Amino acid sequence: MTYAFSILGKILKMGYQPNIKALYFHDDLITKGFQLDHVSYGTLINRLCKMGHTTNALQLLRQLKQGSVKPDVVIYNTIIDSMCKAKLVDDACELFSEMVNKGIFPDVVTYSALIYGFCIVNKLKEAIVLLNEMVSKNINPNVYTFSILIDAFCKEGKMKEAKSVLAMMMKQGMKPDVVTYNTLMDGFCLRNEVSKAKYIFNTMVQRGMMPDVKSYSIMINGFCKSEMVDEAIKLFEEMYLKNIIPNTCNIQHSY
Repeated sequence: MTYAFSILGKILKMGYQPNIKALYFHDDLITKGFQLDHVSYGTLINRLCKMGHTTNALQLLRQLKQGSVKPDVVIYNTIIDSMCKAKLVDDACELFSEMVNKGIFPDVVTYSALIYGFCIVNKLKEAIVLLNEMVSKNINPNVYTFSILIDAFCKEGKMKEAKSVLAMMMKQGMKPDVVTYNTLMDGFCLRNEVSKAKYIFNTMVQRGMMPDVKSYSIMINGFCKSEMVDEAIKLFEEMYLKNIIPNTCNIQHSY
């Protein structure tokens, strides 16, 4: 009875991209009495979300709740994350509430997805509320969670708030990576505070973090916009000494 779904699961794991026909196939097999296991459901829902078929994934979740296989936090997270990336944050929050009401406990992935959703729709206050909520529930944010918030504040030019999140991150024993440093440098450069960006760049180096091509590009662009050409040339030469080759786009943006 499970042979057909075993094949379906293998096909999905090989990279098959499901569509509406796949859902019809699923419904037809269920009608004929076949059983789909938890892994196959999770794989199908994950593929649907990655293809942008969030509504169909939600439809499948509704069917799943009526059967013997019950959705878990991973399946809910997959759909919540897909909704947030599509800026359907209100729908994601409703699904979050549904999950909690069913006794399925959210984890760091759940909260990170929702925080990202609030950030991309410019609801940073709500994102911070969620961050505080997860901490109060002893769900520890990870580097990705903090990076989402730092990036959002930097893009809004709210560097004080971005630095506060960074301080909170480091207080929990997490070290910022090159992406985090780049985000902060870019934020300061957007505010024409290139000296503060340079301080972040130097701090990164002093802490043993190797700047990448983006790090140099941000700083070179910042120096050029501030008419600090000598500083820009100095960094440009340093890149070549370290065999960090800028791409055409990076060079064009500096002029």
